Amino acid sequence: MNHATIKLPAARPVAILTAIVFSIVPVAAQVVTNIGPANINWQQRFLGILPLVKPDPKDPVVVTVDGHPITAAEINDYAKTEARLINATSTEESRAVFKDATENLIGRQLLIEEAKRRNITIPEPQVVARANEFKLTGLSGEEVSKTSSAPDPQLLDAVRGSMMIEKMLDDEFRAAKVRPTDAQIDQYYNQHKDLFVKDPGEVRISHIAIKLPENPTDAQRAAALEKIKKLYKDAEKTKDFAALARVNSEDERSAPKGGDLGYFRPGQLPPVIDKLVFSTPVGHLTQIIDSNIGYSFIKVTERRGETYSPLSEVRSKIALVMLDYNEDAVVKALLKKLARKAKIDFTKVS
Repeated sequence: MNHATIKLPAARPVAILTAIVFSIVPVAAQVVTNIGPANINWQQRFLGILPLVKPDPKDPVVVTVDGHPITAAEINDYAKTEARLINATSTEESRAVFKDATENLIGRQLLIEEAKRRNITIPEPQVVARANEFKLTGLSGEEVSKTSSAPDPQLLDAVRGSMMIEKMLDDEFRAAKVRPTDAQIDQYYNQHKDLFVKDPGEVRISHIAIKLPENPTDAQRAAALEKIKKLYKDAEKTKDFAALARVNSEDERSAPKGGDLGYFRPGQLPPVIDKLVFSTPVGHLTQIIDSNIGYSFIKVTERRGETYSPLSEVRSKIALVMLDYNEDAVVKALLKKLARKAKIDFTKVS
């Protein structure tokens, strides 16, 4: 078990939660979003975002894929479109998007080259019709009006590449039988029923807490942390959590009751704690919680009153999720195979 800790801000009393020593604060939770491959699907990566930067001899080449150059301007242009797509705003997100854009353009080129090797062609009228559906956008996302009725040759070439990829991957998907069967959907529902909770009902929790003195020294904090980590390991092994809490928890109110804090519905606990306990299965422990007054961890001991969406209501959604997952797996496997055979050279751009 990874003994990660969750940091809570300084405590302010809340009457309803006086039984919980280290969770009696309304917490402003920070959600950290991992920017990267999971945020857009393969269609958006390789079909939807088109590299349409006009060639410029001064534009440095970042990477070549089997001799085909991918330039810094192409990567920047792609990254800006992806950033708008996922609403990336921070510096960290922008760096991740730039890295992702580079990988996506490499992947796109690998797929186009493979489609050519398979002699996949698209009739020109179909390419023109698809190109006419695209809206060209400027750097800020504004639509750019066309200067002529005929599609731009560069746009036609990019659209042709996307359609070749699409046709090739359709063949791959059929061969891999990516469409889930009714039996597979039933199995997914039964194995992931917690994803389809309609009403989470109530959760009963117990905890073990170790206090810190006022204005604790670094040594006192370190000692308290070591103590809670040891108790956490003991709690993972013991069959009698209540006995462990009675002897070791420093919460005077709950320790005599074996650490029991009672039942709670969603919204009655501080947001961070609420999210923790309602996502933790019965019989399992949360992460260690770090607050200004000490350390604690919670055990979910019981649930009652929860209801689930029937399979008939969520079948189509499950089918789409499984289809997307299966298609993504096929694309990743193909790209991995193609990358092993390709000559991919990166150039350091000063």
